[in-house]
Order: sequence, then structure tokens, then C-alpha cells
Amino acid sequence: MSNDFFSTSNRIKSTPFTSRNNLAGVKKYSVYNNTLIPTVFKSLKDDYYHLIENVQLWDVCCQKVIEVKGHKSLSLMQYLFCRDFSNISSGKAYYAPIVNFEGGLLNDPVVFCLADDHFLISLSDSDLFNWISAINHTKEFYSELNETDILTIAVQGPKSEELISKIFGEEIKFLKYFNFKKLSFNRESLIVSKTGFSKQKGYEILLTNSNNGILLWDLIIEKGEEFNIRVGCPNMIERVENNLLSYGNEMTNKDTPYDCGLGRFCNLDTDYDFIGKSTLLKQKKEGFEKDIFKIQFDFKSENKQVFYNNLPVFKEDVKIGRATSIVWSPKHFKYVGFLIASKNIMNNLNDYYILDKVNFDLSNIT
Repeated sequence: MSNDFFSTSNRIKSTPFTSRNNLAGVKKYSVYNNTLIPTVFKSLKDDYYHLIENVQLWDVCCQKVIEVKGHKSLSLMQYLFCRDFSNISSGKAYYAPIVNFEGGLLNDPVVFCLADDHFLISLSDSDLFNWISAINHTKEFYSELNETDILTIAVQGPKSEELISKIFGEEIKFLKYFNFKKLSFNRESLIVSKTGFSKQKGYEILLTNSNNGILLWDLIIEKGEEFNIRVGCPNMIERVENNLLSYGNEMTNKDTPYDCGLGRFCNLDTDYDFIGKSTLLKQKKEGFEKDIFKIQFDFKSENKQVFYNNLPVFKEDVKIGRATSIVWSPKHFKYVGFLIASKNIMNNLNDYYILDKVNFDLSNIT
């Protein structure tokens, strides 16, 4: 796909790997954190089958990374995030929702703990730097903040472990889920973490030198030939089948973590304060009203490779919510997606309707 479809600028940026995506035949891009991210190569369905059976190399430089360091940086992180960081350990990564003072989700990043005074925040699709900077100075933490130039690529799929061990050695096979190691490539220190936006086996690699990034990209492609590697991207079908939520699609700042199945990543019993804690405690006492549900249903469509977003859900002509990320699932032979709605409404309904009142099955995913 040609970049002629986009007028890239300081607001919408390409990455060092955009040319590699184009050479690999990318068909569609989206914009994530003001950065191009591929969404389709051969087709949504073909990309899906290849991902769950083989291995893919992804350009996910759109996952912008904020660096936080300094002697009060841990205190800042504890105040920013609703996940308990009392026992945070270096070498580990943490999925950690961050909320505003009303308890609404601002982002759901992955936090890398490099040391007890040094952190990386890998963002989903919303800017946090100004928010963190304001909190840092207003509350007098005075930590050092940096909008980094870190580049992230991902190796995802069931054959990723065998491939990545050919690049970095057999020891990488012993890396535990949501752990990372600092390794060297072409005289650059980089991070290899056992993370990624799929439920297949996979790794993410964080580095800063774009020339090394291209060298590493080409090496991974070369070593991956025996594993039928392809350049790919996060796949809508795979993520919805495996209940991976997307900020801006399934949840926004209008939703608390408890509204969308992320309550287990919030710790309201910590002995320190954090942004949104008092609001969330009050809501917990009153009872959280909303929840997220996994929906499955059938309706006639000539093209089962497209997906639908923000579809109204009705019961007897009364709108009860909106469904998101609706996509055809080869695994279930149905359309699948998510719905955030009132618990009371859902518990009291016997029939659920979407679009033109086609019946669908519903299950809670929390």
C-alpha cells in the first residue's frame, strides 16, 4: 500500500518500518497515537489463520513509551496507577490501568520496571505525557519524564519462541510471561519482553536505534523463513476471540476499570492514595452498575471479513447499550464482539437484540 493515501506530518507519523510494511503488501493502515499501524495484509481472515498457526513480525511503534525516573519516581507511579505497585520488581512488566479523578479510564498501558527508580510506560491509544507531567509537578514528585524515541516491534505466533531463540539464544525460552530481559544487539542494549497484543505466544522488542531496528527486522525475516514468517499486525478476529480489549473501542474515559472487566488490576485496599481511589471506593460501596459482556450472534452478511463498531443494542425498541468490535469468528462460526451495559438490565433480560433485532447469545467475560 502506498503512503499516498496519507499525508504524514508531525501529527501522523510513519515509522522506520513503514517501508518494510509496504514491501510486504500492507493493504490497510490505521492511526494509533498519531502513528501509522498496519491493520490488514492479505485479508483479515487470512492474516488470522497465519497468526494462530505460524509466526508474524509486527511494527507496533505506535505504542509510544514514556520514561519515568528519579528518586521519587516510584511514589509518582503509585499515585498515577490504580494497580498496587508496592512490590513491583525489576525485570517484570505490568498491565496497569490508569484513571482520572472520576475513575474513568485514561489508558491501559504496560509498565516496565527497569529498577525501583526507573520505569517505562508503553501506551495504548491515548496521550498521557501532559497528564503525567502535570501531576508530576503539581504534586511535587519532580521525577524526570521523557517522551522517548523507543521503537517497538513484536514477534507473535505459536512459532515465535523457536524463532526468537535463533536470534537471542536458547535462554530466551525460559523467559516467563510478562517478564523481560535486557540483551545486546549490534552493540545496543535492548529489551526483549514476553508480551504482545495477541493470545498467541509472543515477544516484544524495544530499542532506540532505527538502523539497528531495520537490521534486526531483516534478520528476523531471514531467520523466520523456515517458520513461514510473514509481516503482520494485531488481528481483530484473534483479539476479540481471546477477549483482548482495545482502549478507545471497548472502553473510554466514560468507563471505570470495573465497568470493563479490569477490576482485578485495581487495588483499592492499598495503604496509599492514588488518583481516582476515593471515587472508585465510593462506587464500589454503592455497587458498580455496568459490566462487559462477550456477545455471539448470527445475521446475514455477504462479507464476513468486515467488522462493525458501535452498533446499537435493543430490547423491545429500547436501546440498552452499544456493541463494539463485531467481527466474524472462524472459531465460533458466529459474529463475536463486546457489549458494556447495565448489570441489572442484562440480568433481567431473557432475549437480547442487536441491529435488526437478531437474537444473540451473551456471556460475561469478567
